[in-house]
Amino acid sequence: MIKFIFKGLRRDKNRSLFPVIVVALGVWLTVFFQAYLTGVMADWIDISARFDTGHVKIMTQAFSENADQNPNDLALLGVDEIIDRLNNDYPELTWVERIHYGGLFDVPDEFGETRSQSPIIGFGVDLLSPGSIETETMNIKNSLTRGRMPESSGEILISDDLAKKT
Repeated sequence: MIKFIFKGLRRDKNRSLFPVIVVALGVWLTVFFQAYLTGVMADWIDISARFDTGHVKIMTQAFSENADQNPNDLALLGVDEIIDRLNNDYPELTWVERIHYGGLFDVPDEFGETRSQSPIIGFGVDLLSPGSIETETMNIKNSLTRGRMPESSGEILISDDLAKKT
């Protein structure tokens, strides 16, 4: 039977080439998109855990009821005691303080007048404390395209797109 199939493929190449190409292309597209989507989903989960929610998120009941609005007025303050207790109770987890915010990024000229503005969404993380793991967790040093890491309080990191826009 196999000899018969190969004999038919050799005799009429025009009729047999098209189905072979279609099947090969279909297999290639299936494998490519399956690998692509698997990679996208894995990256999405990793990025979500690193930047947005982490694996465990501690918040007040009032904040959780309005979490989609990011109500900073309901955020936890003075969390050193809470983090100490969490580190004692769950030492296998890493606990960090983060705050998400939105605002208007204002770039002044040499006279202090607004040169350009842009709406932003950002989050505050601890990059300066000794022993902070946020730089490694967020892979910030490897992600820098220009500039440098903040070295003192009052300095910020902005995206390359925002820097070019403003």
